[in-house]
Amino acid sequence: MYSYERFLNSKWSLVITESDRIIFRSRATAIKPLIRYLKQHHKPGRQVIIYDKYVGRAAALLMVLIKPVKVFTPVISFGGEETLKEFQVPYKAQKRVEYLMGMASDEMCRWEKMTIGKTPEEFRDMLK
Repeated sequence: MYSYERFLNSKWSLVITESDRIIFRSRATAIKPLIRYLKQHHKPGRQVIIYDKYVGRAAALLMVLIKPVKVFTPVISFGGEETLKEFQVPYKAQKRVEYLMGMASDEMCRWEKMTIGKTPEEFRDMLK
């Protein structure tokens, strides 16, 4: 059985499971793994759980398109949390920060800047 603790101790930046089976994982940074999953592996209606090391607003918008059963993350930005709540995506986070870059500075990351005023679909289309 895959667990949040196992994810925290892993080298993966993103793990997506379905029925306790890993269906996707990546070590890539930022939102690249979510983009890849959406383009190559996503099938509407799947009952997936997402484990992501950092969830900002950009990642949250992409997760809304995936429609997971739940999201687990050790760190979520206020924008990421607001987005998941707005679209009623259940999540569990250990730490909340103003911006993910806020851990190193007080600035919004470039991905989060790109999401301002965008719906999940508009953000996805902008990335194409």
